[in-house]
Amino acid sequence: MRFRVLGPLEVEVGEQLLDVGAPKPRRLLATLALHRGRPVSLERLVDALWGDQPPASYAVTLQGYVSSLRKVLEPDRPSRGAGTVIQTSALGYTLRLPEEAIDAGRLEAAVAAATVVRSDLERPWLLASAAEQPALREVADRLDEAIGSWRDEPYLDLGDDPGVMAERVRLKEVRTAAVELRELIRMHDGDPAEAARRLEAECAEHPHRERLWMLYAAALVRAERQVDGLAALRRLRETLREELGVDASAAVGGLETAILQQQLVSAHGGGAVGVLRVGIVDDHPVFRMGMAGLIGALDGLELVGSAGDAAAARELVGRGVGVVLMDLDLAGESGIDLTRELLEAHPELKVLVMTMHEDDGHVAGALSAGASGYLLKSADADDVLRAIRGVARGELIIGPAVARAARSRLAGPP
Repeated sequence: MRFRVLGPLEVEVGEQLLDVGAPKPRRLLATLALHRGRPVSLERLVDALWGDQPPASYAVTLQGYVSSLRKVLEPDRPSRGAGTVIQTSALGYTLRLPEEAIDAGRLEAAVAAATVVRSDLERPWLLASAAEQPALREVADRLDEAIGSWRDEPYLDLGDDPGVMAERVRLKEVRTAAVELRELIRMHDGDPAEAARRLEAECAEHPHRERLWMLYAAALVRAERQVDGLAALRRLRETLREELGVDASAAVGGLETAILQQQLVSAHGGGAVGVLRVGIVDDHPVFRMGMAGLIGALDGLELVGSAGDAAAARELVGRGVGVVLMDLDLAGESGIDLTRELLEAHPELKVLVMTMHEDDGHVAGALSAGASGYLLKSADADDVLRAIRGVARGELIIGPAVARAARSRLAGPP
């Protein structure tokens, strides 16, 4: 049995797609798949299916959906036998499937297995020395298959709940990382011109993602298009400056120098960079899960842990955290007050607020409490990574969406 969640939900047994029913049973199954192996409470399922207007008989209706899904997923199960795919416990319902049975799990596994090929952050266009192995093409083929499983917006059957949105952002980052790793291998062990063609399309989708653009430029150079490679890096610099008001990293300059000095010939590179320790403080468990996966997929970051309330946050920071991603709503507790408290106890700590609030009062309150950055939860992975590194360097980071909203309010009515 295979589940596909990288697009509309599909369940396949052998070569046959199963009919999992009407929209609400599909949404129920997609919600269980979203939590992959973790129990989902009745309350959360009711919210996913009906929002704040559930029918009076919602418990019976939901049980009926589960029963019908079990009949489809386990047609040979005895009528009163316990479910093995959808399991019931005191904590709720759980979808029990091995990682490789879900396309999102296979995508993550392919990226995890392929990270051995990537060199350090300063030279992402190089293969790591550990990549010298006959299995290199097998790794690329596995990435090809995983990328090919991407059909549309992940969990398309679900709505725009912050937890679902965070998981979509995380999976998009994983997919982009898979593309980068695949093209890194193909560039060195295959056809650099073809790698450049595919990377050009990806760069159009991610105009601010430096690693993609550096791979694109390196592939162009390996395809004997040195001038085009330098032009791509120049275009990246201009875009970052004009649209974000920031300069490209030192790594971009390093690649330009390597191209000009005709040193882009070594297939391998070593070295290491410091790892930034990050903690997450947010009372929404699905958002914590999604952001934890995103942090784990970003180079140079180490997830120390996550916390859902102030007490757990204090313990987390005490374990040695460099940057905390802080929500402003902590189930009745104030993230602004907690920010002030944590910074008084740990002056070296950097706090990056990640919230749904874009109003000036929340921004001013967070900054006055000592936060070093303010980002909306809808930010894409590149903005998150850039903001984390920026606040770690001591910069004041205000997300583009927050800044645009503030400028609009300051401008007033036309």
